[in-house]
Amino acid sequence: MKFKNVKVYGLYESMIRSGYPMQVGEPMELKYEYPFQFVPDERDDIRANALAKAPVGSGHNNFLKGIIVQWDMSYPQYFTPQLQRYHWIDIVSSQSKMHSLTKIIDIKEHCNKYVYQGIVNIINELIRRYNSCTKEMYPMKIIFPVGNDKTEMNIKSKEELFQYIISNLPSGFELWMGISSNYLQLKTIYNQRKNHKLSEWREFGEWIKTLPMSELIIGNYDT
Repeated sequence: MKFKNVKVYGLYESMIRSGYPMQVGEPMELKYEYPFQFVPDERDDIRANALAKAPVGSGHNNFLKGIIVQWDMSYPQYFTPQLQRYHWIDIVSSQSKMHSLTKIIDIKEHCNKYVYQGIVNIINELIRRYNSCTKEMYPMKIIFPVGNDKTEMNIKSKEELFQYIISNLPSGFELWMGISSNYLQLKTIYNQRKNHKLSEWREFGEWIKTLPMSELIIGNYDT
C-alpha cells in the first residue's frame, strides 16, 4: 500500500469547538486572515485530548468528526470490501478496471508481491488476445498449461473474453483511489484493525500515526 497527497482540514477549529457544550452565547469568530486567531490555547488542547480518549461510540469525542482527512491510496482488490464497511469512508474517485484494465501491457506492474507469476501470464495473454483478435476470429479456443494439466477456454465473443479477464483477475491487483474521511472514523478503524491479520490493515494503522496530532485518534488504543 502507498499513501500520498494527504490533507487534513479543520483540526484546530474542531479542537476549539470541542468546548461548545460548556459555553453559552455566540461563539468566537474564527478569522483566517493573518495573523491567524483560531490556534487553540492550552485549555483547548487539554480538553480535546481528554475528550478524544472517550470510548468509541460514547459521543464525547464527537468533535473528531470535524477533522477531515483526504488522501490517495493504492490498494489490492481484496482490501476494498473491508474498507467499505465503514460508513464515513467516502471514495471520492478511483481508478477503473472497466476503463483501463485492457490497456495494461503487464499486470505484474500493478500487482502486489504475492501474486503468482503463472496467473499474471494468463491474464496478460487474455488481454493481448482481447486487443489483437478481430470479430471474425471468434469463437476461439485458448489453452493454458496448469501444472501437468491444461485449462481450456472456449470463448464466443470479445465481450465474453472480457468477462474471463475480469473474473480471473487476481485479488492482489492494485489500483489507486482518493478517499475522504475524518478522525472519528479513523479512531474506530484503528481500534478495530491495528492488529489485523492482513498486513494492509497494519500498514493503514501505521499511516494513521503519521497524521497531525494522531494522538487524538490512537489515544488509549496504542497498546
